[in-house]
Amino acid sequence: MGRLLTFLLITFFLYLPFANGQPDKTKAEVDDVYKDIRETLGLVPSFLKEYPSYGLTGAWKEMKAIEFSAETAIPLKYKELILTAVSSQVPCRLCTYFHQELAKVNNSADIEIREAVAVAGLTRKWSAFLNGVQIDVAEFRSEIDKVLMFQVNQKNIQAMEVIPAPEERKIETVQDVFRDMRIQFGMVPNFMTQVPKASLVGAWKELKGLSFNPYTAIPQKYKELIGVAVSGQIPCPYCVYYHTMAAINAGATKEELEEAATLAGSVRAWSGVLSNLMMSEEEFKIEVERITKFLKNKTVKKVGAIPLNYWPHP
Repeated sequence: MGRLLTFLLITFFLYLPFANGQPDKTKAEVDDVYKDIRETLGLVPSFLKEYPSYGLTGAWKEMKAIEFSAETAIPLKYKELILTAVSSQVPCRLCTYFHQELAKVNNSADIEIREAVAVAGLTRKWSAFLNGVQIDVAEFRSEIDKVLMFQVNQKNIQAMEVIPAPEERKIETVQDVFRDMRIQFGMVPNFMTQVPKASLVGAWKELKGLSFNPYTAIPQKYKELIGVAVSGQIPCPYCVYYHTMAAINAGATKEELEEAATLAGSVRAWSGVLSNLMMSEEEFKIEVERITKFLKNKTVKKVGAIPLNYWPHP
């Protein structure tokens, strides 16, 4: 009887705030949030209006701080490219449209947006393969560590001008691929030997041309951060490990890695809200157009767009 009385008293005091006008306090809080959203985006998007009021304050505070602030570790432009890439792999059509339009506001060129989406697709592709053939995780990590250490050593040697960069050779056969891997990786990783021979030449040339190429539209560090974000929401333990270590090798900080992972989680969560909204694409695009027009008129810190004849990244 004593335990029951204690339980009832605890329950009473826990719910007492709601009996004393807590909902009214929440309404006032939501009104303040709506005001802040309008000041930030120019309007309150439908998907934010539909969000449960008791979670809205925290949800908006996080979104504003991580996605719309120029003061975080990753520049606005590259945050939007990461968000676009993850959206395309959720997949969430509305999220993809929203973030690619915001990427344009932050001076992303079309080539950068296309590249971000392609890098995301490539991450998904290799995730399916690695999980599908059930590569041993410990062996995979060990091989990746050796490959990345070899590449670091090669860069250091080349920087001291002891040896020149390897010459490009035609890659037309499986033997050509394995020879090129030894040049690039110092070895032929076991998981690469399990790629079907019919697809190996094309698969390797795609990886080398897009993922490993330092002269594409997006700097290497941000391509790897895209990989971290996309693989984190798949989720793929192989890809998360590879892209994390490759991002560190490319100069990514702990804060940037954490931010990329957080952005991926944010897209995943909001894609569910948008899907449940059942809003037509036309209505959604009208809201996004109003938001982007508003943002273009605001004074914000921007990263310069890379023109089509961009100078290669070092």
